[in-house]
Amino acid sequence: MFNLDTTGEPGKELQPNTGSVKGGSVFSSIASRYGVFLIIAVLLVVGGFASPKFFSASNFLNILTAVSILGIAAAGMAFVIYCGKYGDLSVPMTMAISGVIAVELMRYGMVPAIAGALCTGLIIGVLNGLVIGKLRVNAIIWTLGMNFIIEGLIRWSYGGGQIYPDMATADTYKTGFLLPLMFRLDKNVLDIDLVPRADAFNSLAQTYFWGGVPLMLVVMICVMAGCFFILTKTSFGNKLKIVGSNYDVGNMSGIRATSVVMRAFIISSICAALAGIFITSMNKVGAFYVGQGYDFQSVTAIILGGMSLAGGRGNHLGVFGGVFTIGLISNILTLFGVGTFTQKIIMGGIFIVVVAFNASSLRKLGRDDS
Repeated sequence: MFNLDTTGEPGKELQPNTGSVKGGSVFSSIASRYGVFLIIAVLLVVGGFASPKFFSASNFLNILTAVSILGIAAAGMAFVIYCGKYGDLSVPMTMAISGVIAVELMRYGMVPAIAGALCTGLIIGVLNGLVIGKLRVNAIIWTLGMNFIIEGLIRWSYGGGQIYPDMATADTYKTGFLLPLMFRLDKNVLDIDLVPRADAFNSLAQTYFWGGVPLMLVVMICVMAGCFFILTKTSFGNKLKIVGSNYDVGNMSGIRATSVVMRAFIISSICAALAGIFITSMNKVGAFYVGQGYDFQSVTAIILGGMSLAGGRGNHLGVFGGVFTIGLISNILTLFGVGTFTQKIIMGGIFIVVVAFNASSLRKLGRDDS
């Protein structure tokens, strides 16, 4: 495998991708790759002072449960950052519209609802991947624009309101326009008592295994493990690394870079849709605001975990560490009595510091992406 960080100098050979350059800072390399685990160690010490119950099994289970939805979304977005596209800012509205579609389709049963939500994510991912991969449009600008378009669609469709899984009357279901009219006028379906199906959907986020392990935590771990395998053990992961290091040289080496980028965005959107199903179930409502903030939280967790905004570095073990770090920080701040709004300010500051440190480390390693 070769590092495709070429300088453009004639006759200069490609060098193996070691993740560092001559004269680069060893400390910067180590800190960017494994710093999250040092942060976790420090937070564990601080948490021990915050409360004697901090190290209890129930508290750690609560921390992991609290970041399960974030972990699912971050696992998918990590592919986008790994391929050098900085992030997928359409994640919040992908979560929102997938949740709305799931609620709309619950009248047909759980399987159609989940399948419809995931297909919604697939469609958004394909569209993002085509435009960004094929037309080389800036990923941040395009996905932010897509985010606004989807938000407008949801708010227009429901008049700025919300949709609840237990809405059981035909009149209620005729108010939105996200699904074809023929679905809304199917009287046989609308006459069904939707309350049991609504209860089944709402219980997704409240389903537990083994005496207290929530379903969404199990799903997050499975998603993280699957993404780790894809990124580190498959040819697609290798191609993603090359494209993330240098898109043009990836194309010249015979890799279909457009296809690689598209698949990265598809994975991101499908994971966002899955996260949207759980957060909609947890809130018991489908609305445009349910996924707000998950884009920047995901980027923060990914960069904390050692992935580079320049692409081609990191893995999902670090991403999991980043997600867990955010959960630890929130938990410790809560134990110290810090309010929700203050926590948001602190998290925003952490995001700025993490991105600044990442940029500084890249410059020291000779991979400035500015």
